[in-house]
Amino acid sequence: MDSATFLCTRTGNKPKIYDREGFERAIAQFGDGEDFQLTVGAIEESRTRLQEKGFHAMITPWARSEGHALEDLKRDLLAEIFGLREHTDALGGVVVQLLVEPHTSKLSKKKYNELIERTLEIAARCGYELEAPSEYRERKLKERKGRAA
Repeated sequence: MDSATFLCTRTGNKPKIYDREGFERAIAQFGDGEDFQLTVGAIEESRTRLQEKGFHAMITPWARSEGHALEDLKRDLLAEIFGLREHTDALGGVVVQLLVEPHTSKLSKKKYNELIERTLEIAARCGYELEAPSEYRERKLKERKGRAA
C-alpha cells in the first residue's frame, strides 16, 4: 500500500478515527521504529466518488440477499441514520414523513462516512455482515498482487 486516507474527528483533544481497524492494518505494514508520514488536514466538503461507489457496493449484496430493491434499502438506511421530518402536503394538507437527508449525492464527506459506519453497525444488528469499502479495496489490492506474482 502506497498511501491510505482515514476520516477522523476530534473528540476532546484526541482524534477519533472512524475506521480504526483499517487504520491499524495500514500502519501495521511498517516495522517497529520505521518512519512513516502522517498528514492531517481538513476534509473537503462534498462526498467523493469513491465513497459513493464503496457504499453502493457494500449494500448491494445485502439488498439482493434479502430481496430488497437497492433504492429501498438505501432510503431505509437514510431514514434510520439521519432521520425523518414532517411535511404538510401543500395540495392536500396531508402530513407526510420525508427524509432529512434524501440524497446521498448531497452528503458531505463527513456525513457519508457516518452513513457507511452506521450502515455497518445496522447490518450487524440485523444479522448481516457487510464488507467495509476500505476492506474491499484492501482485499482487491491483495488479489491483484497475488495474480501478478
